[in-house]
Amino acid sequence: MSTRTRIAGVLVVVALVAAAATGTGLAASDGVQSVAQPNAPAVDTRQAQVQQQTQTQMQAEYCTYPNNATYDSFAVSNLSAPSGVEAGEPVTVSADITNPNDVPMIQCVEFRLEGDVVVRTGWALNPNETETIAFEVNTTGLEDGTYIHGIETRDFGELTTLTVGEQPEPEPEEPTASLQFDDQESDGSSVTVASANLSDGGYIAILDENGSVVGATDYLEPGEQENVSVPLLESLNESATLTAQAHLDTNDNQTLDFLTSNGTEDGPYTVNGTPVTDDAEVTVGEEPTPEEPTASLQFDDQESDGNSVTVASANLSDGGYIAVIDENGSVIGATDYLEPGEQENVSVPLLEPLNESATLTAQAHLDTNDNQTLDFLTSNGTEDGPYTVNGTPVTDDADVTVGEEPTTEEPTTEEPTTEEPTTEEPTTEEPTTEEPTTDEPTEEPTATVEFEDQNSDGATVTVASATLSEGGFVVIHNESGDVVGISNYIEESDSNIRIFLTESLSESATLTAMAHLDTNNNQQLDFLSSDGAEDGPYTMDGSPITDDAEITVGGEPTTEEPTTEEPTTEEPTTEEPTTEEPTTEEPTTEEPMTEEPTTEEPTNETETPPPTETPIDNGTEN
Repeated sequence: MSTRTRIAGVLVVVALVAAAATGTGLAASDGVQSVAQPNAPAVDTRQAQVQQQTQTQMQAEYCTYPNNATYDSFAVSNLSAPSGVEAGEPVTVSADITNPNDVPMIQCVEFRLEGDVVVRTGWALNPNETETIAFEVNTTGLEDGTYIHGIETRDFGELTTLTVGEQPEPEPEEPTASLQFDDQESDGSSVTVASANLSDGGYIAILDENGSVVGATDYLEPGEQENVSVPLLESLNESATLTAQAHLDTNDNQTLDFLTSNGTEDGPYTVNGTPVTDDAEVTVGEEPTPEEPTASLQFDDQESDGNSVTVASANLSDGGYIAVIDENGSVIGATDYLEPGEQENVSVPLLEPLNESATLTAQAHLDTNDNQTLDFLTSNGTEDGPYTVNGTPVTDDADVTVGEEPTTEEPTTEEPTTEEPTTEEPTTEEPTTEEPTTDEPTEEPTATVEFEDQNSDGATVTVASATLSEGGFVVIHNESGDVVGISNYIEESDSNIRIFLTESLSESATLTAMAHLDTNNNQQLDFLSSDGAEDGPYTMDGSPITDDAEITVGGEPTTEEPTTEEPTTEEPTTEEPTTEEPTTEEPTTEEPMTEEPTTEEPTNETETPPPTETPIDNGTEN
């Protein structure tokens, strides 16, 4: 069978023409005049020849070719047809037909396969009108292969190829994306992408001018997104040109793995191999600066008892502390944690009492680690640093006068100011002349300490007497100010108080006895463990109450302590044998010959703390 016969035997094309009368003569209905009949049965050669004869008769009635000298041929454009089909699948072939003439007319339009006319039909168009003609082809029975086909008129036509047979899998559609990243102002912590459309979902990464990723979104669902905020890995310190880049989620884990996989996963969306991006000028504004913590202080000149100072007002935006600094820059006092906001008349306790007037500085400190404990010193300045303005700490200075006037001068308007400092501490004259407001100084704790020069074995010293109005302790300091001995708790007064030293003296030295309060009433000296906050010293006019003594470390410790009114030359002559002293020193059996101390001994009858002096007491009582 010839090609024409084979084609005619398996291909049936029916073109139906619908026309309606118009004001000019002819008009098409719905813009398409040809509709194919699907799944037409295959026919043999004789049936095809009969059909062609029938079509020829229709063409003779409805289809004409215009005279070249009279009218132009219809034009053909925009041929559309699939490139391949499986055998037996219908195929639709279409093209645009245009009437270039100034009058309506019908002209022949043909569908050809391998050069043979399969269908020829008349097509009606108004002047300069274009319509689409469509032919539907049933490919049942066609052998696998490639065929040339097309639509033609008298002078024009368009051809293409059709491959019949098993078709390759269609290539998947390329994912598409679009971004709109506008110029903007930012606080430096994030940027905003105005719109994004990711066909397969994914991410938006932000790149800096060096191409480094400086920020990225979480996973974005497929489709259009608006005003997408992209957090930056590090805040921008200055304005810059940034690039937004659309990324796929190639491994479907909804985590951007582009960097961690060295670019093998979650690569960018591309168009013709180029990543989909958009640039924007990002201007970093100055808005964040008002959020910096601020502080103000007012530290006025003042008189003080030396134990504390007062800051007239403080305003700490984020809360914190007020530290007091001396002229050497050392911290000598600090408040507890202060809540944010304004504070007035803030009392700042000093670590050690001031002994003289000085210029001090109040400095506002942050609570950077939010633990409400000032860690500026213990962290070497890395925590709880000062509030600053333009890099300078927020401070205020004040002249703090330490004197005898603060406790008495203000209420005593009728008494001479010279009398008050010398007499008001003991308060012997005040009750008869002063109003009740001046009786308050009498309630201040008072103390006396008598610490005499003495010989010592180096392990202990003896304080001759101590009177503590509210009880407390006697503390022994060395010449460097270090605590080297502490008495037991003393009820109001005591004498011949023997105090053991923390380290034995190896040579003679000047020691100081200092009277201390028991401010927390626990009968334990907490002055050292509380960094001076508890059990501070008794003071007079702001100065601690103390007494010094020359302590001689030698062979005479047993005779010099009691012999206060006897010549010191007598005792050595009787006690010369130094070899006896180590064995008899604690009992001190030779001491009774000095009967003078017996006038003071009754005070020792109530004294239990000095364990080595009880033999003397028992001896005097007997």
